[in-house]
Amino acid sequence: MAIGERYEGILKGAADVIARRGFHQASIREIARAAGLSLAGLYHYVGGKDELLFMVLDRSLDRLIASLDAALVEARNPEGRLLALLQTHLGFGFHHAQALKIINRDYDLLPEPQRSEIATKRQSYLHRGLGVLRELDPYGRSGDELLSATNLLLGMLNGIATRPFLRSVEDARTLAAQVGALFLYGFLERSADREGAPESESGLRRPA
Repeated sequence: MAIGERYEGILKGAADVIARRGFHQASIREIARAAGLSLAGLYHYVGGKDELLFMVLDRSLDRLIASLDAALVEARNPEGRLLALLQTHLGFGFHHAQALKIINRDYDLLPEPQRSEIATKRQSYLHRGLGVLRELDPYGRSGDELLSATNLLLGMLNGIATRPFLRSVEDARTLAAQVGALFLYGFLERSADREGAPESESGLRRPA
């Protein structure tokens, strides 16, 4: 087996065990078993749980950020970029549920300097979301207001980026459109749901 494939298996096993058991309760022996290795075999590739947690977070955030960047480039307008953010986040939650759970729950358990390195990547992702909302904002909201809105949006996505909300890729697309419409037009504005209401280029239904 190629070394890249071996590391992929190790990180998948680590993500599965850490997400299910929690970092402190996850044993290195259980992670080795999940990766199909002996304990000695696992230590041939990694130095311990802290290193595994860092590698899972680092690889996962790189993948999430790269996916978002690619989706944002393809979007044609601000609403399309919002939809790209929503679909990317929910799609990542569907395909990599364990990794998303660890990103949100366990990153601050790392020792320094790894914790700061991962925090920087988390902030980089947050700032991309902030940029999407700033481009959409017609009222010139302050940076603090936009940051609060971004955190609210991402928190909402984290809450539904799991079963039973996500059971298929199509669920992710549908939820992204629903969350986008709710975020843009508000819960009380029902005209966005009327049959025949015009759609924007992003696929989000505009209020009549």
